[in-house]
Amino acid sequence: MSESLKDKTISGLIWNLFERFSYQLVMFVVGVVLARLLSPADYGLVAMASIFVGVSQVLVDSGFSSALIQKNDRTELDYSTVFVTNIVMSSVLCLVLCAISPFIAEFYKEPLLKWIVVFCGVKIFLSSFIAVQSTRLLVNLEFKTRSRISIINSVISAVVSISMAFAGFGVWSLVVPEVFTIFASAIMYWHAQHWLPRFKFSKDSFRQLFTFGSKLLGSSIIEIIYGNIYTIVIGKKFSSTLLGYYSKGQGIANLPSSILMGTIANVSYPILSKIQTDNARLADAYRRMIRLAAFVIFPLMIGLAVLAKPLIEVLLTSKWANAAIYLQILCLSLMWYPIHSLNLNLLEVKGRSDLFLRLQIIKKVLGILFLIVSIPFGVVGMCWGQVLYSLVSLFVNTYYTGQLIGVGLFRQVLDFVPSMCYSALMGLLVYLGMTLVHGALLQLLLGAIIGFFTYLLMSCLTRSTDLSYVIAIVKEKMA
Repeated sequence: MSESLKDKTISGLIWNLFERFSYQLVMFVVGVVLARLLSPADYGLVAMASIFVGVSQVLVDSGFSSALIQKNDRTELDYSTVFVTNIVMSSVLCLVLCAISPFIAEFYKEPLLKWIVVFCGVKIFLSSFIAVQSTRLLVNLEFKTRSRISIINSVISAVVSISMAFAGFGVWSLVVPEVFTIFASAIMYWHAQHWLPRFKFSKDSFRQLFTFGSKLLGSSIIEIIYGNIYTIVIGKKFSSTLLGYYSKGQGIANLPSSILMGTIANVSYPILSKIQTDNARLADAYRRMIRLAAFVIFPLMIGLAVLAKPLIEVLLTSKWANAAIYLQILCLSLMWYPIHSLNLNLLEVKGRSDLFLRLQIIKKVLGILFLIVSIPFGVVGMCWGQVLYSLVSLFVNTYYTGQLIGVGLFRQVLDFVPSMCYSALMGLLVYLGMTLVHGALLQLLLGAIIGFFTYLLMSCLTRSTDLSYVIAIVKEKMA
């Protein structure tokens, strides 16, 4: 990588990691407080609405954000066209959600769900006014500004959520705060860029951007539907309370994975897009990101799986004890997601959204089969089905990466297998250490200490290049 691009990559990784970590840390603390004040059923209600909200948000964007980033000769007319499209789409989808909300409530037999869906529709409409502004920051590689805005928003959301929960608003404490952050974002984005749309629309611009974005739209819809299909099945077949346990376990398991996955995706896409025609540089940068992702995420997820029971007991109280088993299993599934994300990111960088869509269709067909087979085994069986699906997806996602830049499954496995071995041994030592003491708090503290120092020691003894790279990044930024 050239020095300027290397600097931007390092700076972007640090600021995005700081943003994600700060945001998730605040949300984690808020989640702990809210979990003590609210019931598992409250979380189950929000989870029931998530698929409809998720699909609507994807339809509003329609892949235009990724298309703007991927297009190197973008114009102001392109930005305005996307802005107008977002407003129109969000208006339509807001009305659609309001219209179908009674039927959603009837499907789940939860009357309150009607008003939750209506409110979510209003949020989608409001958020469309800031989508392009957020994309512009990514296009211009202004990761620092974007991180600051995200951190401020997380604090605003935290204050509103906790205040509402203490005031007795129940499930609305999980729904309302985002409206406050949307208005705050609008003010901060305008202050940072002084950019306002011209309300102009170009058919040619729309056609060109949608040609690329439509494939990603299809892929995203498939991903959202599949990602929430477990929620639908559990909410319909079992109960909102059981769904709440599953949702909480999934939420905690998502923390380390989403922090790293979001960081890498936000940085790698615009950075790699700038060297998309140089396969040698692209492969080198890509492999380094794979190794770094595995070095960080594998020990976090395995450690979290081992410490799941004392962690939930200490933070959320025994009220949430049933969520521990789901957390443990889902950690083994979600630990692979940053690797999946990087492989799919490469297809976007190379402009092959057609291959992106093809892979999504293949994987989701396989995923549905895993779900159907696992349903008779209950929610625990469904979680194990997700682990198997994640492993199968690793084979599928790496196929075209190998075809495009010569970094297929075998080479990627060689890159991350050292981190996998360190993490497995670390997990075993943490488990053995926990058996020596009693009490959830003591087990949690001892396990965390053993995990951190054993992983660090193994990395040092084997002279891990990934550890050296992390240290080099820290030293460079502290200099």
